Parts: sequence; structure tokens; C-alpha cells
Amino acid sequence: MEEHPELLKNALGPLNLPASAVRVTDADEEIFLLYTSLAALKPADSSDAGHFHGLGFENSHEDTISVCIELTPPARPRDQPRRRGKARRAAGADEPVVLEYELFQDRTALHSRRGDTGSVLWKASIEFLTLVLQQHRFPPEYTLFDYVGLSAAHVLELGCAPPGTGLLARALAPLVRRYTATDIPALVPLLRKNLVAVPGTAAAALDWTLPAARQLDVSTGPPDLVLVVDCIYHPTLVRPLLETLRALGAPALVVAELRAEDVLREFLAGWLADGWHMWSVGEGLLGPRWGMWIGYPDNRG
Repeated sequence: MEEHPELLKNALGPLNLPASAVRVTDADEEIFLLYTSLAALKPADSSDAGHFHGLGFENSHEDTISVCIELTPPARPRDQPRRRGKARRAAGADEPVVLEYELFQDRTALHSRRGDTGSVLWKASIEFLTLVLQQHRFPPEYTLFDYVGLSAAHVLELGCAPPGTGLLARALAPLVRRYTATDIPALVPLLRKNLVAVPGTAAAALDWTLPAARQLDVSTGPPDLVLVVDCIYHPTLVRPLLETLRALGAPALVVAELRAEDVLREFLAGWLADGWHMWSVGEGLLGPRWGMWIGYPDNRG
């Protein structure tokens, strides 16, 4: 059954569905399509020759890292004249932008604390952040976010230390009303260290294996959107993640690098079984190494 456009818009909060979005109703079919595209990649399509990127660390050898995000203006049609003088300088529409973020990591914890993957920056955050900031700075016809709606939204990120040590919170805070970055208690100090003096952000402990209501008080400020960026990699965390998403009850944007297909299949199948409406939206935005889905629970439809 097709959702009414207005009801769908209300259910998705600050998210937009592209025209190319595909409704997902079968996890096996979605996995087959994603990994068939991934297997067809040639070495020239990537920075290395392999299809599997492990756990996707950006740099696990340093305790501080500088992340540069380059935003480039779209190519100008040949018949469109170049703007001159003050008009061009005032608009700045033809100028590339480079944004730099300094982040703390904890490489010692990565190698000494069993199961710790959240102490260093993951590539997923950089890929996703580049997309969001590029569309905000140089808006194409379709944008993943309704940026007006996003400016009034409370965004809650799950497991934000593994993919970005707080990078997304640092960079996206100016675009939202409130940003809550969450992870297990052991990683909250690192998050807070990276979010010092960043207005509108908060770092909070949220262990998916425990009831969310016991750890977060969202009764007075529930999230308008939940971000899950590259948190699907270990089978034992799939069910706790699904239960946390259900407890929060907000629309979700999920990004995953395509690693172990069985783990991703289990997550997608569980998400559908929990009654979520889900669309695959990664095509043309993040490339074939990534999956990206927009979903909302039944109680918002």
C-alpha cells in the first residue's frame, strides 16, 4: 500500500525520499542487490584493490587526527555564463570550500581494551558527512535532508564514537536545533573531549544492551531523527540495536559499509519484522560500497 505523500512527509521528519528510493520489503532481495553491485566493482573504482575494507578505520595510529572535508561546486553548464566581479564574490557559489576538524582518538584503548572499536575515527563518518555538507553548501535538485526542518530538529546519534569519535556532532551541530551524541559509558569522555565548546551538543551514555528508558530521559525532548552511521558489524549487537531503535520510536537514517552480509541481512530482516517502513536510498549518493536506508516505525505512519 502506498503512503499518502503528506503523511509520509510527517512520518519522515527532516528527511527527504529521493525519486530513486526503493521500498524494501525483503531483506534477502536487498542484500542480493547490494552485494551483486559490490562484487562488480573494479579496482579502479576504489582506492584499493579489495572489496572488503575491514572495520573501516580512517587512521588508527594517531591520538589526534585532522579531517578535511572538501566541498566542490557543481559543474556549470556550458551555456551558463560565469559570474563576474562583486556578484560572484558575494555569492561565493563558484568557490570550493575546505572544512577542517581536529579530533582526539584513543589508539591505546583500541589495541588494549577488548572489543573497543569506538576510540578511533571510521571512514563512514567522512563519507556521509561529505555528502550532507556538500548538499547543504551546494544544494542539488534533491537533498537527503530538508534543511529547514533539520534546523528545528533534535538529532540523536547512536554509537557515534565508532564511526566518528563525535565528528558528525561537531560538524552537524550548526545545522540542527539540538544534537545528542551517544555511546557506551567508557567512550563518553572521548566524545565530550571532542565536543567541548560546540554549542547545542551533548554527549550521553547509551548501552544498547540495557533499556534505553533507564539511560536517557527523552520524555521532554524526544529525538526527531535517529542517526546510525556504520554501527552494523557485529552479530551480537544487532538485536540490541533494533530494540534501541524501537524504544526511541523516531525516524531513522542508517548507513552501513558493506562488510559481512549475514550481519547486515539479520539487521534488515529484524528491522522489517519490527514493523518499520523502509526505503533504500544509497544509490547515487554514497556509491556501491555503502548501503543507506530511511525508515520509520508503524506508530508514526
